[in-house]
Amino acid sequence: MTNLEIECFLSICEHKTISRAAEELYITQPSLSSRLKTLEKEIGGELFVRKKGSREMMLTGVGKDFYKLALQYKELMRKMHSLCDKTPNHLRISSLNSVDTFLLPQVYDRFLQEYDEIELEIQNMDLTAASKSIHAGYTDIAFTTGKIHDNTLKQTLVFKEPMVLVCSKDLNLPSPVCPEDLLEAQELYVEWSNDFADWHDTVLGESHSKITVSIMAHIKQFLESKVCWAIVPRSVALGLEKDGNVKRIKTNFDLPCREVSMITLPDYQKNVAICKFFNCLKQTVSEYTT
Repeated sequence: MTNLEIECFLSICEHKTISRAAEELYITQPSLSSRLKTLEKEIGGELFVRKKGSREMMLTGVGKDFYKLALQYKELMRKMHSLCDKTPNHLRISSLNSVDTFLLPQVYDRFLQEYDEIELEIQNMDLTAASKSIHAGYTDIAFTTGKIHDNTLKQTLVFKEPMVLVCSKDLNLPSPVCPEDLLEAQELYVEWSNDFADWHDTVLGESHSKITVSIMAHIKQFLESKVCWAIVPRSVALGLEKDGNVKRIKTNFDLPCREVSMITLPDYQKNVAICKFFNCLKQTVSEYTT
């Protein structure tokens, strides 16, 4: 039996159904069922039975005994891995699209130049999926702008940056601009966070923009092809301004800040690769803010 088969068994125990466990493990239901059958064949008995008229799976007597051993095995493997101080040879990162597009590429370059023995795997998941993936051991770091409500994970503030107003080069706005000068029909709206949405409702009014986006490539596309304006984090503005098709406008009202946090397991300091990446990130962020 393999580590993955044991993880599959424990996930089914937790979620009670094949479908929910497969979703948690990011594998297909047939694949999970196949791994369970392989495990049961090796053990020589059924581990689960289904309630009559229900999709939920219950442990058999053998399953209950195996469950106790599986938990002991998982803890033993964790302790064995913690004995080794060697740097892991891979690092798996899930990030916000805006951070991954305009900030992290420089961090990736710096990290790979200094630690070329470590392989990077860059993932794209929302916070809920990334949190589950960290718990399952398939992701090492996730970046978010929201607050997590999971005390089994650690949230570390990485950096805080101001928001700025940018617009198409052909849009004539006064400088500094006031809220009354900003036409709702010309707004390119991005809901950067719940806090930003609350600020927008209070200062600029609830957004009824014709265009709402979340992918950074779309922001660049619309700002360059249409006459519109948007409020973006400073790191995003710096990236958008490079081609000269987007310009920054001063405001006569205060704009909010964006906080970006790193989500990891509580003992992430034991993972040398995470610590090295975090140091590269802090160096890059310091260059952005100086």
